[in-house]
Amino acid sequence: MTQQAPDKINVFWFLPTHGDGRYLGTTEGGRPVDLPYLQQVALAADSLGYYGVLIPTGKSCEDSWLVASALAPLTRRLRYLVAVRPGLQPPTLAARMAATLDRLSEGRLLINVVTGGDPVENKGDGIFLSHSGALSGDPRIS
Repeated sequence: MTQQAPDKINVFWFLPTHGDGRYLGTTEGGRPVDLPYLQQVALAADSLGYYGVLIPTGKSCEDSWLVASALAPLTRRLRYLVAVRPGLQPPTLAARMAATLDRLSEGRLLINVVTGGDPVENKGDGIFLSHSGALSGDPRIS
């Protein structure tokens, strides 16, 4: 019996678009977000062979689409997992943005559909769905 090699594991890094720090849960040693630092992280992830980077979405984060479009031309292989919240933009606009960024990055765009989130943050973004409604995409479900 021959043993089959395991499937390749794709490892991602996290782009700190809300700032970075040495320790979790504290601002001690904190570093504010700026483009040169995001470029440094993306270039390091690309040169170290990471499959991609997650670009988060949220009220304290820089816009994930804009960050990906600023960094994609600087890297060769790195994929950009852009976090997107349905309901914050029309689906046709999101599709057009995704198609454009995917072409400009030569097929390196990945989408992370964020269906939940913090209720306070959701309300601040104009999303007034219950957790069940957010997961289904149907505002009538509570």
